[in-house]
Amino acid sequence: MTVEEQLVRHLCEVSFSDLPEEAIAAARREVLWTLGTSVAGAGASDSEKIIAFVRQVGGRPEATVLGFGDRLPASLAGLANGAFAKALEYEDKYWVDRSHGYSIGTAVVPAAFATAEHLGGVDGKALLEAVALATDVQARMVKAVPSSTETGWNATYIFAAFGATMAASKLLRLDQEQFMNALGLAYAQTTGNRQAQSEPQEVLGVRMQMGFGVRNGITAAQLARLGVTGVHNFLSGGFGLYPLFFKGEGIDMDALTADLGQRFEGTRLGFKAYPCGAVVHPVLDAVLSLLGRNGIQTESIEEVKVYGTTRLKRMVEPRERRQNPKNHIDTEFSLPWAVACTIVDGRLSVAHFTEKALRDPRYAKLARKVETDMDANREGVWVEMKLSDGRALKSERVLAAKGHPDNPQSTDELVEKYRDCVQLSPKPLTRERTEQAKDLVLQLQECTDVTKIVQLLA
Repeated sequence: MTVEEQLVRHLCEVSFSDLPEEAIAAARREVLWTLGTSVAGAGASDSEKIIAFVRQVGGRPEATVLGFGDRLPASLAGLANGAFAKALEYEDKYWVDRSHGYSIGTAVVPAAFATAEHLGGVDGKALLEAVALATDVQARMVKAVPSSTETGWNATYIFAAFGATMAASKLLRLDQEQFMNALGLAYAQTTGNRQAQSEPQEVLGVRMQMGFGVRNGITAAQLARLGVTGVHNFLSGGFGLYPLFFKGEGIDMDALTADLGQRFEGTRLGFKAYPCGAVVHPVLDAVLSLLGRNGIQTESIEEVKVYGTTRLKRMVEPRERRQNPKNHIDTEFSLPWAVACTIVDGRLSVAHFTEKALRDPRYAKLARKVETDMDANREGVWVEMKLSDGRALKSERVLAAKGHPDNPQSTDELVEKYRDCVQLSPKPLTRERTEQAKDLVLQLQECTDVTKIVQLLA
């Protein structure tokens, strides 16, 4: 069999009863995290432009837009919810190493819920089955191209349509031929590049790439159900994804099928401890370790020096822009800004990435004092500070950031982050509703109709 055939057979044949408990538990956490951050993303700056678009297009009331409550065609609801899930850089991560990872739940979970609502009567076991399997295979696709971080393609978005397609196709109960066609149609709609993060102005296209991926994945599954065909060698063919998009890169095709059905990669998902670019997270842990054992007054700091690998480059260059962010997206991808906010307030939250925070001179002043020393061969990160009283302080070395599977957040910590996020909904949600939704997710395998969860968060 081709690698594509092996993956499709796995996706079609494995059921909820075949999943190990750790894969089911991981899928529950993924659902909780994505729902919470999607509701918060619905309340983020400029999300009103996205809801305006999907309302303008309109259509059959099949699925719900989180935070707003509009009912729209599944693909449009998926577009909005996918974009919201990515809006705040506060998503899950499938870590490819200790300093970088790619989001998967932001594609899989919105597609699963939109499709489940479209079908009606989908229970929690079916949803968990779809999420766990789609996450497993999307993670394998990412894992097969370990050097993707060095290219202009962004694997978070490149593989989003595949994850969304797999979740939707599993819930639609497509047969193997239909499933294969759906994934071929997902490849026909593949998108995902880093240009939006290198433009000098704020570009909403960063989050929209996730929305497009979810929309395209749901569409691919629905088309395949109607008999529309797609290519079958979408990964390995002469013009398949890996040879075409990642030409010259080291591709590990064995990663796609190694221990397939025995090891589920969703168990390696981590969840961000901070709402910003993942490469800076170990740095923030180092900063907090330094603050925790020293009486540091912000005014006494003369210089902050971050020592790390060249992975930090994307959040420190160009230096002038990173030290002087001008908008919301700039702050999300600025190491100096994240470090400055963490030092000033002893923590980092969504509130630090708003227009109000940008106007706070304390953060801006300190961000301009943050410098970086990068070495590709360095192991881990650490932070040094020079103070006006002559002291020179050095943090501990951090290898795996909080939220990495080697340093995971507990379920209780995830619940608290969920509670923080749902308070940011564009339409206020009562504590009673958000707690009911949370309880249903934590006992998802007992839920008889997952539509109840979405309705509570709308």
